Amino acid sequence: MKISLSWLKELVDINTDVEDIAESLSMSGFEVEEIIDQSSLVDGLIIGFIREIKEHPNANKLQICTVDIGKKECLQVVCGASNVRENIHVLVAIEGSYLKAIDLKIKSSSIRGIESKGMICSLSEIGLEENSKGIAVLDDLYSDLPQVGSSPNKLLGLDEVILDLAITANRPDGMSMIGIAREVSAIKKAKLTLPKCTFDKNEYTLFTPNYLTNEIIAEEGIYTIHYIENLDGSIESPDHIKTRLINSGLNSINLIVDITNYVMLEQGQPLHAFDADLLDKICNKKVKNDDFGFRKAKEGEKFNGVDGKQYILSESVSLVTCSDIPIAIAGVLGSQYSSVNNQTNRIWLESALFTQKSVRNSSRAIGKRTDSSSRYEKGISSNITISSANRAIQLLQKYFNCTVHLKSVNKEIDYIDKRIKLRKEKIQSVLGQLKVKNNENSINNSHFRDLSNEEIEESLNLLGCETNAIKEGWYVKAPLNRTNDLFREIDFIEEIARLIGYDKFDSNLPDPIKPGGLNPQQKTERKLRNYLSSAGLQEVNCSSLVPENKDTNNYVSISNPLLKETNTLRTNLWEEHLKICKRNISSGQNSCWIFEIGKIYFKDNDLIKEESKVSGLIVGKKSLGKWHDKSQNSDIEYYEARGLLESVFKSFSLSVTDKKLESNLLYHPGKSSSLFLEGKNFGTFGQLHPILSDNENMNYKVFLFEFKLEQLLLACTRKNKLIKIFKPYPIVPCMERDISVLLNKEISCDSIKNLILKVGKPLVVDVDLIDIYSSSNLEEGQVSLTYRIKYRKSDDTLREEDISPIHDIILQSLFKSFKASLR
Repeated sequence: MKISLSWLKELVDINTDVEDIAESLSMSGFEVEEIIDQSSLVDGLIIGFIREIKEHPNANKLQICTVDIGKKECLQVVCGASNVRENIHVLVAIEGSYLKAIDLKIKSSSIRGIESKGMICSLSEIGLEENSKGIAVLDDLYSDLPQVGSSPNKLLGLDEVILDLAITANRPDGMSMIGIAREVSAIKKAKLTLPKCTFDKNEYTLFTPNYLTNEIIAEEGIYTIHYIENLDGSIESPDHIKTRLINSGLNSINLIVDITNYVMLEQGQPLHAFDADLLDKICNKKVKNDDFGFRKAKEGEKFNGVDGKQYILSESVSLVTCSDIPIAIAGVLGSQYSSVNNQTNRIWLESALFTQKSVRNSSRAIGKRTDSSSRYEKGISSNITISSANRAIQLLQKYFNCTVHLKSVNKEIDYIDKRIKLRKEKIQSVLGQLKVKNNENSINNSHFRDLSNEEIEESLNLLGCETNAIKEGWYVKAPLNRTNDLFREIDFIEEIARLIGYDKFDSNLPDPIKPGGLNPQQKTERKLRNYLSSAGLQEVNCSSLVPENKDTNNYVSISNPLLKETNTLRTNLWEEHLKICKRNISSGQNSCWIFEIGKIYFKDNDLIKEESKVSGLIVGKKSLGKWHDKSQNSDIEYYEARGLLESVFKSFSLSVTDKKLESNLLYHPGKSSSLFLEGKNFGTFGQLHPILSDNENMNYKVFLFEFKLEQLLLACTRKNKLIKIFKPYPIVPCMERDISVLLNKEISCDSIKNLILKVGKPLVVDVDLIDIYSSSNLEEGQVSLTYRIKYRKSDDTLREEDISPIHDIILQSLFKSFKASLR
């Protein structure tokens, strides 16, 4: 929001400099991003008068101008503008001038052999217009011109200082001059002079717009339409209106349109004027108030905007219609076919309170944000909708001999006198005491006291609030332009603190201040990140917002997405990891080892649930140099990749077993496994499915893993895992026996190992698979497995008679459970 300092001083009686005002606004919550001194745009620019023009001898399109700049000698300036002529006043940038808008330092130069000692400027070259068709002919633009050789700053409105403010979403009143004026008046305790904006509600007749829905006009919303005659669209705005619009970043169109924009800047309420004759033409009838209405756009419906562009609409766009014909995108943009022009003499003036959601959706759908839509999106008080329209009518009647024939509104005008109870006890408990400095002779630097009733009332009255004192405190009524953000007791307390100064209150910190700490789950998660990083994997963080996946119905849509590319919540982590991998490998990297700890989201009937996952991807071998890799194959193998994960699990003293993964479209059918922890399936590991690899053009081995974070944390934070129990080293030797058995190759190695450990208790302390043998000499479907079994007693040396019975029992159990036979 750009604030003109002279306009501000017209509303608030202040004499402080601009830096002081900027500092005060920033401290009160309105950050001043930039102070713009308009005079710096045209350093060295003066008013000149063209006395004579000659043809350039070496160029057909250039002319030699003799320009009077108020000195004894005239300047010779070469100009190529098509509208240059004799006996006109122009803007001249003399030698040494600097034009900030085009970053040009003016100096004497030779143009096609003729010396030029300056430059005749257009409005775009000094930053007042985006595009200009020729030089600025001041005689055509202004009626009262200063003398030749003087500065044009005042004429052009460039003697102004502009404050560029950043308006936050919780302070929509800052999108108006009156809102900022109230703020400055409250901060500086200065007199406020606002334009009168009264109206008689009995002048309004009730009407019902067509297709009225709560999606476009809220239940508390207002839609008014006013029929006005005897206007003239060819009349330009007075200089002060033009200047204020330009200083605020708006172009001057004509007096009718400029007044609607002027009121929007002043009051904060967007207005729109429709050309009544054009509406009659497109509707093929005499338009009445009840012809106006609202509806959602049809998919693919075309709309020609007042900006000259054609928009293809979607169903999320809200339209204002006349006889069901679109005449505006509600709160965003008017139609080219109903806009005010030079021939306009009758208008329908609209002032409405459209919903924030409908305007935001429409603006995003067409990819255009306007001054009007930005105000609707932040929120507008319903209390200023009708008064702003009457302010515009007041200005129209000032400059035109116009007649208002009809004022219509969609509902009864009945402002609720809402007053909020504000308790002094609550103010003191929230804000604490004021810190007051003592005089120099005092031993202590400061003392503390409570806020007085007078200080509280003064702060509220400076904001424009009405207060009625009661025993507990006050009943407070918010000013009309602040009803959207001042509706709770705590809101008024915050405003009191803001105006008095947060730094003037005593600080209240917890006593004593105790340091925070991590709980066991947080510590374990931190360790998990460290262990995965130590294993060589790099952590990544991907956005939870992803494009819509039409292949599944389980995704969670965002109701109000910023972009179409981020309109749903992710249902997995691996898709983004594959993209990261492809980018890295295609950029020349030999490997990509990554992991992420994040959440996925999915639907469970009517509920939306989230689940924390640990997911990652391993591609290629890592080495410090080429000579470390003796083989030509740069792919990492299945057991190497799985071993990286196993090192992490071993760091937590977890026993994770692998079982054959059933049908899964993500993983390779023969090179993948389900991971089991404490007897429960908690994750998966394996090579990417060949079909997916081909679809993604990934002609290398990609290993993916994913497991549930909560299940891992639960296992790691059990008491026996958190509290380490140290056992003494064995002081007696162990004995080892090998056993080779033939059995069906579909039987898993882990099931055999678990059976041996179970049956061999307490002497069997460890079992390792040391050999796998398969041959055509064996029966079809059989394989030979050799296990090394380690026996040990805790307090005595083993003897043969101790081991043999146990060994025999193990063999019998294998024969019985798996139909195994000794090889």
